[in-house]
Amino acid sequence: MNKTIIPQKRMKHSKFKNTGILFELLTKQVTADIIAGQTSSKASTILHKFFNKNTEMGKEWQLYNSLLNEKIKSEQLAERYYSTIVDIRKKLNNNQLALEKYELIKEIKDTYPIEQMLKSPVKNYKMLASIYKLFENVVSNDLKFEINEIYQAKNMLVEHLTNKPVIIKEDDQLLNYYKSQTEDIRLLTYKLLAEKLNEKYSSVLDDEQKGILKEYICNVSNTNKFDEFVKSHIATIKSKLSESIKNITDSDVIKIKIKEVINQLDRINPAKAIKDNHVTVLMLSYELLKEVNSQIKHKGLLK
Repeated sequence: MNKTIIPQKRMKHSKFKNTGILFELLTKQVTADIIAGQTSSKASTILHKFFNKNTEMGKEWQLYNSLLNEKIKSEQLAERYYSTIVDIRKKLNNNQLALEKYELIKEIKDTYPIEQMLKSPVKNYKMLASIYKLFENVVSNDLKFEINEIYQAKNMLVEHLTNKPVIIKEDDQLLNYYKSQTEDIRLLTYKLLAEKLNEKYSSVLDDEQKGILKEYICNVSNTNKFDEFVKSHIATIKSKLSESIKNITDSDVIKIKIKEVINQLDRINPAKAIKDNHVTVLMLSYELLKEVNSQIKHKGLLK
């Protein structure tokens, strides 16, 4: 009698279990706490507790970080580098790692609305998901993910490792140096960013732009609220720009700019989540409105 073979159910990528994503979300939360004026951040305490050189999560995060930031000249060398990282990953204590992740999630849930935190956009999400799949696959005797998923993840990683580094502007070199350092230095960088943002742009950005930046940085704790915030500003800025066209008589260039920006704002679908490029459009819209008001005031473009 032939036995019926039941296909094994494969795993799905989980943000709860992805060490890289958990680290990124916590560092964003540190920034949100600082912007909110908190003298001490619980997220910072959690980071230091779980992501240090003596924890399995800290060790695994260093492997994630190495794959994210290393650049290799050829695919052959990239394959060797990946194999080296995988060999190190195999030596981690998986039982201890699972326990630490369980305790980390519990502490986050006790302090923050974790479901909202997990909805926050994560830089390098696809790469972090690929690394997670590859790591989970190599430490198991069973195939946890579909073969094509593993294949695509491996290809994405090799392509990432062999990409030529982006040319860094001189002003950004120090920041990028900090970003390549340990979690302690990275947390310091986030704090400096928050302070420098207010110091550098306080005389340049208007109240609307400052409000957008503040909400954008803090949206990790309430994504839905941020979406509503942006959508309300879209309606406001569209109305102001449309009204400003009526006051311009001899500058076709500015009129074209206004119409194009309004067109970009119309492309933002209110039914979908707000993305980074939507925020950029909104910031540029307010910048254009400042330009229009300046032109009207100083160059006599009023009817």
